[in-house]
Amino acid sequence: MKIVLIFASLTALALPAFAHNEEVHPYTKANISPVGFSYEDAAEDGCWTSAADAAGIAKAALEGQGIAFTEGDDAKTTLHLFIDAERSGGGCYGNARMDLRGMIEWDGQPIMAVLREAGANFIGQQSLNGVVPILIDHIVKSDLGTFPDE
Repeated sequence: MKIVLIFASLTALALPAFAHNEEVHPYTKANISPVGFSYEDAAEDGCWTSAADAAGIAKAALEGQGIAFTEGDDAKTTLHLFIDAERSGGGCYGNARMDLRGMIEWDGQPIMAVLREAGANFIGQQSLNGVVPILIDHIVKSDLGTFPDE
């Protein structure tokens, strides 16, 4: 009985040293900014007809989280959206992927890498025009928006 209690108390003492449910990463809103935006539209059959609006939606989502946006060549990172969809059985199905890309150093050389990524599958949507803004807003708020300011 004493051995179990000693082990339990040592385990309990060690637990506060671990960060539970927290991700440790080097990203901050400041060091990923300004963020550019790009997209790939692989949607067919009229599944996504408002692709040209995506940059404005991303800009509003990013700035709403205190993350600077740019349309210029000065972007430190790029938020990239990929939509792949086709119509079947009266609705659109496919997937969407959004990632944050940036330069890192690998083996002494700068390379472009995916820093963060999220995605979703969908089925039975008449159009993705209403889905894409929700997706962009959700990913920016729930992921990039949680980065510390500095």
